[in-house]
Amino acid sequence: MSYAVETKKRKFQRVLDSLTKPSSAESSKPPTTAREQLHGESSAAKKIRLSDRDDSSLASARRSILKVGRPSSRDSSASSTRPSFVPWDRERFLERLETFRRVDRWSPKPSAISEVEWAKRGWICTDKSRVTCVGGCGGSVVVKLPDELDELDGYDYDKVEERRQVRDKLVDEYANRLVQGHGESCPWRNKGCDATIHRLALSNADVAISALQTRYSNLVKIADSLPAETIIQTPESFNIEEIISTLPPKFDGSEAPVETTEPQTPQPTEEAHENLPTPPVVNQTAFVLAFFGWDTTAEKASGLASCSACFRRLGLWMYKPKENGDPGIYDSLEVATEHMEYCPWINGKAQSGTGRASDKQAELPSGWEVLAQALRVKHRRRMRASTSAGSRAVSESPSLDCSFFDESNDDIKKASDREWWSKILRMRQMLNVKTPKKRSAASP
Repeated sequence: MSYAVETKKRKFQRVLDSLTKPSSAESSKPPTTAREQLHGESSAAKKIRLSDRDDSSLASARRSILKVGRPSSRDSSASSTRPSFVPWDRERFLERLETFRRVDRWSPKPSAISEVEWAKRGWICTDKSRVTCVGGCGGSVVVKLPDELDELDGYDYDKVEERRQVRDKLVDEYANRLVQGHGESCPWRNKGCDATIHRLALSNADVAISALQTRYSNLVKIADSLPAETIIQTPESFNIEEIISTLPPKFDGSEAPVETTEPQTPQPTEEAHENLPTPPVVNQTAFVLAFFGWDTTAEKASGLASCSACFRRLGLWMYKPKENGDPGIYDSLEVATEHMEYCPWINGKAQSGTGRASDKQAELPSGWEVLAQALRVKHRRRMRASTSAGSRAVSESPSLDCSFFDESNDDIKKASDREWWSKILRMRQMLNVKTPKKRSAASP
C-alpha cells in the first residue's frame, strides 16, 4: 500500500475519533449532579435578570440626563413665542395694522370694515384682499367689494342704485365676519381692542414735546430733500408763528429730550422782560411736518416721510422741482389730508377714543390740536415761573368790583362787621327750624 493511501486513512480515523469521543477538557471535568445543574441554571438566569435591570436603569438615567441637558424643541419654541391675544397692547395693534400698508394687497374700504377694525379684532393681511387671524384659529376672510358706479360714467340711476345696495349688504356681511369669522374657541371672537387703542400718547406734555423734537431732528437731517416752505399747506386754525413762540428755549435739531420746566425764584420787575426766553430758530418745513406727525422712515431713506400711526408714506421728491428746472409733480403739500382718514393726528374720534356715535367729530380735538394745547400749557408755566414777584402781586390783586375798605377807618369796619353778623344770624334762623312737640298720648 502506498504512503499516500496510508496518510489518508490516518486522517479519516482521527476525524471519526473526534466525532465519537468527548474532548479531553470535557472528560477531565467531574460529572455534575442534578442539584448542581439546577443551581447553575438559576444563577445564570439571575445574572441575566440583573444585567437586564442594570442596563435598563443605566439607559433610563442616560435618557434623564440627556433630557435635562438638552430641552426639547417644543419647549424652546413655546418660550420664544409671544402671546397672540393681547387686545390691550398698542404696539401689537400697530404691528397688525402695518400689515395692511401694502397697496398691492389691500385697498381702502368703508369705515365699518376698514383696516383699523380688522386689526382691532386680531386680523392681519396675509395676501391680496385676504385677512387671517393671528391667534391661529384658522379663520380667514377674503374681503372684496364691487366697484362703485357713477352716473357721470354713463350708467343709469337704477344701475347705480342697485350696485350701491349690493355694496351696503356686503359691508354689513363683512362687519359680521369681523367677529363670526374667528373660530368658536378663539378669544378674539369674544373681545377685541377698545376704542382708545389708537390714541396718541399726548396727555403728558413733556413726553409729547420730546417726541416732537425727536421727529423734528430726524427731518432736519434730510433738509436737502424737504420741499419749499411756500408749498406747505396747513389747516386754517394752525398758526405757525404762535406755535413757534410757545416752543421751549432748548428746542433745536438735537435729539436731547426736552427738560421739564421747574419753578424758579421770582425776579425783580425790571429784569423780567430781559430774562424772558426768546423763541428758537427752526426749519419751518421740518417743524410743520414733525408737528403733524410725520417722521423719517425706519430705513432712513432720503426723500421719504412716514406716519407711525397710519403708516402712510410721502415721497418728498414729488414736491420738489426737478434737476432740469421743471416744476415738481405736485405744487402743494397738504400735511394734514395726506394722512389716512382714520389717523388720530387728524381724526378727533380716533384720538379721543370715545367710540360713541353721538359725539360730533368736529368738536373732538385731533392729535395735532392736542399737541398745540400741550405747548401752550408748558409755555404758560414757563412764563409764570419767570414772572417777577411784583407783577405777580399786581395780577393777583382784587378787581375793582370787589368790596374793598380801608382798615384805618374803624367806623366802616364796624359797620361791615355788623352787616356780616346780621346775615349770619338770619341764616341760622332760617336753618334752625323748630319742630312741633309731640302731644302726650291720651290716657285710656
